[in-house]
Amino acid sequence: MKNFTTLNDVFYYAKKNYGSKEMFFAKDTAKNFKGRTFSDIFHEAENLALSLLQMGLQPGDRIGLMADNRTEWAIADIATLLNGAVNVPRGSDSTAQEIEYILSHSESKYCFVEHEKLYDSLKPILSTTKVEKVIILDPTYVPKDSTVVNLQTLVRDGEALRKNLPSLELRSKQVKPDDLFTIIYTSGTTGMPKGVMLTHQNMVYNVVKVPPRVGLKSTDRTLSILPVWHIFERAIDYAIITEGASIAYTNIRDLRDDFQKIKPSFMASAPRLWENLYLGIKQKLEKAPENKKKLFDFAYDICKKFKDGQDYLAGNRLLTKEESPFERMKNTTVSIGYVLNLFLLAKLLDGLVFSKIRDVLGGHLTGTISGGGALPSHVDEFFNVIGIPVYEGYGMTECAPIISVRSVGHVVQGSVGKWPEGTAVRIVNEQGESVPKGKMGVIHIKGPQVMKGYYKNEEATKKAIVDGWMNTGDLGFISFNDTLSVRGRVKDTIVLLGGENVEPVPIENLLLENALINQVIVVGQDQKSLTALVWPDKERMKEVGLQWKEGEDLNQNKDVRLYYQNIVKKQISSENGFKSFEKLSDFRFLPKAMEVGDELTNLFKMKRNIIHDKYKDLIKSMYN
Repeated sequence: MKNFTTLNDVFYYAKKNYGSKEMFFAKDTAKNFKGRTFSDIFHEAENLALSLLQMGLQPGDRIGLMADNRTEWAIADIATLLNGAVNVPRGSDSTAQEIEYILSHSESKYCFVEHEKLYDSLKPILSTTKVEKVIILDPTYVPKDSTVVNLQTLVRDGEALRKNLPSLELRSKQVKPDDLFTIIYTSGTTGMPKGVMLTHQNMVYNVVKVPPRVGLKSTDRTLSILPVWHIFERAIDYAIITEGASIAYTNIRDLRDDFQKIKPSFMASAPRLWENLYLGIKQKLEKAPENKKKLFDFAYDICKKFKDGQDYLAGNRLLTKEESPFERMKNTTVSIGYVLNLFLLAKLLDGLVFSKIRDVLGGHLTGTISGGGALPSHVDEFFNVIGIPVYEGYGMTECAPIISVRSVGHVVQGSVGKWPEGTAVRIVNEQGESVPKGKMGVIHIKGPQVMKGYYKNEEATKKAIVDGWMNTGDLGFISFNDTLSVRGRVKDTIVLLGGENVEPVPIENLLLENALINQVIVVGQDQKSLTALVWPDKERMKEVGLQWKEGEDLNQNKDVRLYYQNIVKKQISSENGFKSFEKLSDFRFLPKAMEVGDELTNLFKMKRNIIHDKYKDLIKSMYN
């Protein structure tokens, strides 16, 4: 077990143990990946830290970091933490108003900015903040006034200051586990964002506990696609540094090519990526010759039964109720039969069919971690059956972020795995009492990863944390084989006029299983019945022969509406386990797709209150 107390310990450990290894890969102008060693990155970070120290940066000072995934982000981050300062990050796609609030509220002294375009958009608001100096990450930028400097200039200037390294090292060693390393402002799905104060201890706990669970090791190659400022990606990046693995920065446009260039062995992403990959594979299959379709379906059926048998015997099937001795004997017998009878056939079909799908993703993925939202069950099952284990995790910014995660050899579908050693989880009912296994309630967590609190918001902190227990606001239960399952947000719960409580996420996930539906949100608060807003897949509409004119309101197209009515009726039916009050009485097509920065957060979570407000007239039309 690695013995770290702060993230600075992690950086010095990586320098000593992996210094000469190429760990950071970014693209040049020809889109070819170029690697840099950790020693190179750390050396530049030390130089930058020395320049910041000379500029007057003090331990505890806040520094804004408004940028996206790039090696300069890591350099700026490490330099900030070596000085004992506090990183306040956000993506370059944030609005000027959001950044103004964040910089002002955090009282940031300096601010790293991605490039000239972002800086130009921020100029009008910077004068309202306490920012004294702006540091541009783009190495091609030439400063035009004294309040702006290029990061590379500070790195070069720091080379002449290396005689002061002992002072920097002393400062980095004086950082305590309970000191802040970051303040991350929540995405603000409701009201103004709150500044989550995370300590070095919060993050160190996660980077020590999580990598062994998901099998991350020094030989792994990873692709980075999530926003680096988001706590999920940051935890993964620090874990990669801790283990000496490598990281390559990519984006959604280049992802397909980069799978082949990097051939990642491990990858983390939000559920939306895995959904898109699943849909892409299914679309190709639908266009394949009939004999190939039948072979795939046969292979999937055999390999699923084989895996079901393996999972049951290994204790990896979600148990929502206690099994009787008879049930256990029956299930064990069936599972042994599957494993013994299908072993050779499953291995043959896996090599013949599924290895080709894995090759599309580089051919070396030994595991993936999904977080930042619920992974639809059909997508989860698909990747696990085709031989790419999905270590679905559960967490929140306030927990830096991991609360629980599946682990190697213990992938229990329908769950988000077990919580690490040192963490306690309980399920609480409306009366504030802990409930037994199998019972639904609100998830509470206590552990070393729980935040210090919300910055300058004692009232919100006291509301969220009581006696050390963090109220996650999520609904879930603990299974009879001690895994955690999450079933939705308390705030997402729809209460119908008849008093019925409905969780919208399972309904939305089942609708999304149909490839003709790209996005959907279920609504119906204080109404007699549920309805939904839908954004269709227009390419798939063409393939099934639906006709419409560009710019046409699809709600007025009778043929299209009828086709989708049948989809909704078939998916959300009694046959699929839905109660009468969970069925949809109507739906409307959205006028446009929901977008990140508008109706969606950076991890593609829906901002339900914003969507409800924006499309209130469309929603109202379903209840007139």
